[in-house]
Amino acid sequence: NFPIAEKFVSVQGEGVYTGVVMAFIRLVGCSVGWKVCTHCDTDFDKTYEALGGGMFTVEQLVDWVKQSRVNHVCISGGEPLDRDIRPLLLALTTDTVTCHIETSGTKKPRWLDAALPPLGFHEISVETDGVSTTQVLPLWVTVSPKPGYLEPMLALADEIKVIVGGLGDGPGWPGVAEATWWAESYKTPVYLQPRNDKLTICRENLDETMRLAVANPLLRVSTQLHKWMN
Repeated sequence: NFPIAEKFVSVQGEGVYTGVVMAFIRLVGCSVGWKVCTHCDTDFDKTYEALGGGMFTVEQLVDWVKQSRVNHVCISGGEPLDRDIRPLLLALTTDTVTCHIETSGTKKPRWLDAALPPLGFHEISVETDGVSTTQVLPLWVTVSPKPGYLEPMLALADEIKVIVGGLGDGPGWPGVAEATWWAESYKTPVYLQPRNDKLTICRENLDETMRLAVANPLLRVSTQLHKWMN
């Protein structure tokens, strides 16, 4: 069973897939936590039954996704890679359904390997009856690096989102220099995204994000469309 903080169907508001309807599954728990991300806008601390949360089997989550009739499922948190989510990925992925992972980049599971061309495919290791094999899945990995991020996770990302101003006031938050280096080195879409309020856009941070992107045109802007749409 997986503890789910909330699950819902909505429009992706960030990154390459902005505007695409997805089923979102938010896992409980985060090894980074609110002490680091003091401006975190996500409720991941417990199951919120009123928001579709609770304890769910893989089969129950697969049935829910089928009923949603979507082609994309976003698994987030908190930090989804705190858990072994392979059973969920393997069960959800079909000829028509692609899974997305949104991670802080602070965990590098052994089972997740580098991205394969084209973007959106990854090799994962699977153990069956004591035998280890590999399987290629259509899997989109989004890394929004938090303090303690691991460079191998940035190297395998399909897209990277750097929060302008960070989500906390401590050290270790990447900035424009790191974002530009990742865009140049990994040839991956790298976004600058303003630190917004929980439900609304911070215009001051958005203006700064746009200014930085214009000055560094290798980078893109992600605005959190879902907050514009309320």
